[in-house]
Amino acid sequence: MQQKSRPFELADVQMRARELTDGVYAVMATDVDDTDHAATNAGFVVGDSGALVVESLSNGRLASQVIGEVRKVTALPIRFLVNTSFHGDHCFGNFAFPSQTVIIHHEATKRVIDERFEQDRTFMIDLLGADAGIEEVVARSADVTVSGACSVDLGSKHVDIEHIGFAQTDGDLVVRMREDNIVFVGNMLQAPPPALPWLLEGRPDEALVTFRRLYDIIDDGTLIVPGHGRPMRRADILHSITYLEKLTSMAQEGWVKDLPAAQVREALAMKEYSDYSMYEFIHFQVNIPAVLKAEWRLLPAKSTLPLPGAGC
Repeated sequence: MQQKSRPFELADVQMRARELTDGVYAVMATDVDDTDHAATNAGFVVGDSGALVVESLSNGRLASQVIGEVRKVTALPIRFLVNTSFHGDHCFGNFAFPSQTVIIHHEATKRVIDERFEQDRTFMIDLLGADAGIEEVVARSADVTVSGACSVDLGSKHVDIEHIGFAQTDGDLVVRMREDNIVFVGNMLQAPPPALPWLLEGRPDEALVTFRRLYDIIDDGTLIVPGHGRPMRRADILHSITYLEKLTSMAQEGWVKDLPAAQVREALAMKEYSDYSMYEFIHFQVNIPAVLKAEWRLLPAKSTLPLPGAGC
């Protein structure tokens, strides 16, 4: 599945580090404050013994920008690189990092990269355009995998890496800077409100459980770096929770099953969420089909609503 217009042109993206607290940085597109869906975020934390980077982005050019931002802060080695999912805009830049850098994935993420890298690269070229550096990407997957949780000791900084459940992929990871109460969550949260969850692989009930779990394990002081937008707070997660609760509840109502596809679209429009720039694409082409597929018994017999596919 492919959207008709891109939220950004990959070749134009420029990344800059933003200091969140002493030794912890988010690396974000320079236009992140001007849009509700910027290019993919990265970040890094610097301890006494080296640095840990979160995400390598879509290609070698952007990965090099992330490395360059680290080098502006420290000459210490980049000891670790964590990818929060297998999506290409989070891990395709892995090959640009030093060979000594230890890459950490959830085991499901490593499996996908090892088994279907070429398929995903083709998808990303189709999604983000040819001649955007994706053709030059070389697959590089994890040196270390986690299934539950692990911690990395950087000396004065400790990083906790945890899988708390399915949100957008089987291998979603939460990366917490322990001393600073900062978490990087990848596409588990796309961006602050008005952005919506992306149910690219469906499973809305599981995603809802994971959103609630994330809300429970952090506190009101936690600073959250999402996959694609400005830093956010715990209360912002309620936007995604409320949206999914309402959408799934409406899809489960018996009256939906008797409606033709066009009327299903209108009935589930939820126009109060239309301020999101990608509302038309994500709500109608991704999320509505995902919840209807989950409630398969309610699908109209002749529905023409497209069903979601894999993506980033």
